[in-house]
This record gives sequence, structure tokens and C-alpha cells, in this order.
Amino acid sequence: MVDTLGGRQVQRHAPIREQVAAIIRDAIVEMRLEPGHLLVERQLCEMTGASRPSVREALRQLEAESLVISVNGRGTYVAVPDLAMARGVFEASTELEGVAAEVFVTRSTADERAAIRAAIDAFAAAVAADEDAVELYGLISRFFDILLGGTRNTVLAQMIGQLHNRISSLVIQGLRVPGRPARALSELSAIVQSIESYDPAASRRAAASYAQQVAHATFTLLAAEPAPPSHDPA
Repeated sequence: MVDTLGGRQVQRHAPIREQVAAIIRDAIVEMRLEPGHLLVERQLCEMTGASRPSVREALRQLEAESLVISVNGRGTYVAVPDLAMARGVFEASTELEGVAAEVFVTRSTADERAAIRAAIDAFAAAVAADEDAVELYGLISRFFDILLGGTRNTVLAQMIGQLHNRISSLVIQGLRVPGRPARALSELSAIVQSIESYDPAASRRAAASYAQQVAHATFTLLAAEPAPPSHDPA
């Protein structure tokens, strides 16, 4: 059995269900568990070291986050993002990411602003080195972790984080399109430049523009590729 969860097992210092959900969630976001993958409870138990009830509770939590889908008589699968879902995510994330960037300008510390500069510099180096799309996505996630942390708004951070998780596989696919990483670097750099200029309104526009460009790249990708197999009941 190939361990698609990265060798991580549950510890005894936090609720087991939350740990299992985090392990599986990360594997989905990083595409070690790809869209459409069948999640077998026995295998998840073996890989995480958790009990079957804990795994089931974790899968229910991930289903509530729309990361997995349970189909009667067929099992539980990693959700396959489609055009309608992606459109809904981007309609929300465009506005929310703009708000987050605007708030970051007014609430972030000097250390956080330095960290977000370091994050974009790391992304630039990865783009120059032609790193894999999964690695690039991880660096973009790090960028947004810093941005969202600097808002001091846990509700906003949670909402955007969940939206990002739902379309991570599509964004990673988009980053494999020639030229997209360089464009993403330009778009993210515009956010950082606005932050460093202490311009909340410009930061909001730059972040919204980035989300719109990710949406455009995603919709282009979905339109060009055949629809993946569905696990919905007939």
C-alpha cells in the first residue's frame, strides 16, 4: 500500500478526528490524493494510526468542507471541482481576498510585512528555478497564510482558507500551464508593492485582480479539458 498521506500519523495531544481531518485535508490540497480518488477507510486507518470511528468523523468533517463526497453504495471520494463550483468559489474569494489585503495594510506588523516580502521573493526564486507546480502552490499558500494572519481576523482567514482548499487542484493544474507562474508572480508582486506603499485601496484592487486572473486561468483550463468522471449517482 502506497502511503499517500505523507507518513503522518495521529498524536495524542489533540482531538484525533481533527488530526485525521488535517492529515487528509493536506493530502488533498497538495494533490497526493487526487480528485476522484476513492478513500478506503481501512487504508486511512492504517496510514494514520487512527481508529475507524475517528476516520469516519474526519471524513464527515471534510464532506462538510466540500473536499470529499460520499456516494451511497460506492464509497467516499475526493471531490472533483467543476465549473459551477469554481465559479462560486471565485465570486466569493475575489471580494474576500481584496478585503484581506486591505485590512493587512492597516493591521500587520513590520515583521509580517517583512515576511510577506520574503514569501514573494521565495516564490520568485522558485519560478526562476522552474519548480514543480505543487511546490509553487505551497509557496503561494505560505504567502496567503502570512497575509491572512496579519488581518487579525480569524473568521476571514478561515473562510478564505476553506475556499482555497476547494480549488487547490485546479490552481495547481493552472500553474502547470506555460507562462502562468510568471504571471502569478507579477500579480502577487503587485499586492506586495501596494502593501509596502501602505495603500489599502490599491492593495485591495491588486488582491482582487490576482483572484480574477486565477479564475480566468481556471475557467480556461476547465473549458479546454474533458470533464472528469463523476461519482454522483445516476
